[in-house]
Amino acid sequence: MAPGPVFWFVTLRARRREVEAAFQHAWDGYANHGMGHDTYRPVTKTMDDDSGGWGVTAIDALSTAIMFENEDAVRQILDFLVNLDYNRIEGGTSIQLYEVTTKHFGGMLSAYDLLNGPFAHMVPQQDLRDGLYRQMVELGNVLSCGFSTPSGIPRNWVDTALCTTDDAHSNTIAGAGSLILEFARLSDITGHRVYAEHARRAEQHLLNPRPEKYVPWPGLMGSNVRVTTGDLIDRKGSWGSSSDSFYEYLLKAYIYDSRAYAPYLERWKLAADSTIRYIASHLYGHPEWTLLPRWNGRDIINEMDVPSWFAGGNFILGGMVTGNQTLVDFGMSIADTAGALYQMTATGLGGESVVWTTDCSPSFKAKFDLDECNSSNSLQITGSEYNLRPEVFESWYYAYRATKDPKYREWAWMAFQAINRVCKTESAYSSISDVNTVDGGEKLDEMNSGFMAQVLKYIWLIHLDVSDDTAQGCAFVF
Repeated sequence: MAPGPVFWFVTLRARRREVEAAFQHAWDGYANHGMGHDTYRPVTKTMDDDSGGWGVTAIDALSTAIMFENEDAVRQILDFLVNLDYNRIEGGTSIQLYEVTTKHFGGMLSAYDLLNGPFAHMVPQQDLRDGLYRQMVELGNVLSCGFSTPSGIPRNWVDTALCTTDDAHSNTIAGAGSLILEFARLSDITGHRVYAEHARRAEQHLLNPRPEKYVPWPGLMGSNVRVTTGDLIDRKGSWGSSSDSFYEYLLKAYIYDSRAYAPYLERWKLAADSTIRYIASHLYGHPEWTLLPRWNGRDIINEMDVPSWFAGGNFILGGMVTGNQTLVDFGMSIADTAGALYQMTATGLGGESVVWTTDCSPSFKAKFDLDECNSSNSLQITGSEYNLRPEVFESWYYAYRATKDPKYREWAWMAFQAINRVCKTESAYSSISDVNTVDGGEKLDEMNSGFMAQVLKYIWLIHLDVSDDTAQGCAFVF
């Protein structure tokens, strides 16, 4: 007999409590050994200020702390945030526009919306609410300095004191095209259109890319763009590093405001169609699994890095928004491939990168010293580290919401248990060196800020009953 609704209600609640306990464990380690610093090193219990000393781990985790109703963590983060001095940068004079926008700025905006919506009860103190608003607007002004270029394509490094940028000639399409949500939201909150206009001007170059030789298929292009002209400068692309969130934000900008950003959806649909037609790959022996290789012009290279795995959820979300089952099914096949990959390893976690063969070529067998190539070894992990990244959980989250198939919950839960088994330290959680070693190999002494900000959030959300009142404010994550 299948478990009934009471069983699942109790089970889901218990699992969410375990995720919340993991957040508390990670937060305590960070807060006790370097609150306000950037990256926590949970083996040596030391800190690095590798994001300017602006507390990226804390601010990135703020929305999760709010959703988990962790009042102590929320108060600690806000007390730090409202006193943050943007003119003080540890280890230099500049901050990275893309990283600060997506983590600090995005974290503040998400917190602002949550605290002025379903979680208003969390922070009744008006001084903290006012401080969050003030710091959010000031950071938007600081980051706006990056757009002061001839084309409007931002440079990625901004001197916050002088409001100047570096002299780099190029940026990535992710760095230039993953700003629209945050800047549009600040414009809507403040009523000042200048923020959205900055991001939209930059995005126009990517909506209408040139030259044609760097757009091998409709909607898909190279990864780097010239700051002075807005022209593409290479033909090497992927759904992964340097490109990933550009494609992601096209769809989510449309979801945010379907009238203002209707062309963004059309641009995303072009990229999605070309990916299905020309890019999608199926390894030898597993035609049901889908991977997304990178490209160099029209040459396909069967390699996939961990950021690319978000695409499964992105296709599912796009299919749900547009009513296109083909897109949903395609995204599901990517999410299912991630599930198979996690089950292949000794730890139950996936590595940083994989390669595969579609035809068991002699060169593949020789490269990996295989006596025989078959369906069990036609995919190889080439980056064995697990760095507490969220992309696979993101895809499983959308797969579950689209289908209600419990396997996605179970995969997320098994991975969470694996993280507790091989990544947990005395004071938090650490990345590991080898997913194909039962104990995870060496602990690499780094906790990615995305672990509290996204990994635990997605695992918690996938175990949230959407009929629960709490779910109404948490059903969608960007």
